[in-house]
Amino acid sequence: MTETTRPAKNRAKHTATPDNRTFQKAFLHPKYWGIWLGIGILRLLGMLPYRAKFGVGKLLGKLLWMLAPKRKRLAQANIALCFPDKSPSEQQAILKAHFESLGLSLMEMALVWWGDHKKNHAYAFERGIVRFIGENNLKEAQDKGKGVLILAPHFTTLELTGLFVSFLTNYHAVYRPHDNPLMDYLIAKGRSIQFSDGQTVQPVSNRNTRLMLKTLKSGGSMTFLPDQKYGDKGHVKVPFFNHLANSNPATSKISKMTGCAVVPTFTRRLENNQYEVEFLPALDNFPSGDDAADTIRLHQLYEAEIKRNPSQYLWVHNRWSLKDY
Repeated sequence: MTETTRPAKNRAKHTATPDNRTFQKAFLHPKYWGIWLGIGILRLLGMLPYRAKFGVGKLLGKLLWMLAPKRKRLAQANIALCFPDKSPSEQQAILKAHFESLGLSLMEMALVWWGDHKKNHAYAFERGIVRFIGENNLKEAQDKGKGVLILAPHFTTLELTGLFVSFLTNYHAVYRPHDNPLMDYLIAKGRSIQFSDGQTVQPVSNRNTRLMLKTLKSGGSMTFLPDQKYGDKGHVKVPFFNHLANSNPATSKISKMTGCAVVPTFTRRLENNQYEVEFLPALDNFPSGDDAADTIRLHQLYEAEIKRNPSQYLWVHNRWSLKDY
């Protein structure tokens, strides 16, 4: 494993996304003041030195532990469901480490939304905070020219995944629009990335299927988050940690429609305030023609990574539709 010290050349074809999210005067209404207060505090914390952010993030995790009892119960129930072989004390240790990870993810969000890379895209990268594993897997998939889905499940390092991938290549990020219009505006603005070639690209709504397919068919790359609960029409029930979960077969369908490669990608928070991003080889024989079998295959990959790095998965999401927690 080697540490990369400078941005690689952009390799994917890329089409700019029109900026259709603008600030609205309605966002100044008192009903939004609570959001503005929270964002303001996060912005101030984002001005802390890089290493200090991690200490504050751990404190925020302890605060979340005290202020979010319902989410804590849900995470505890999810962990017990997935790791029945672990003792109660071992499950509790994962739970506490998970809330610390949640606090750190808030500081990582501040780093992504307002970090130095917004002015100098390569700055954070050149400090050596991230190293890549399997970068050649991404390059080889892109070199085929048929588009690449960079598959990134919901770990607490999610905000940084997009930033780190941007150091290697131009891409579009797909996201689920927030129900609150102010939060949607802030997320779109915060996650917009100015690539090294000067193009600024905002995240793409998962409802904008036309743009998603167009991007991939033109040979572009796109980050995609496929692992959360999905109960809409066309969902499939697949085993995830030996329990059936409503899941989205969209990865198979998109790959079938565009011929794109699928590259599973995992970001891990390491000791000493560093990270690693691993790109697995593009999936062979994918799609197979069986959406359920493909979705099971993907979930087996997610499960293996979660077992390797349990505290950093997003346990506060009700993935298995638990009712008693």
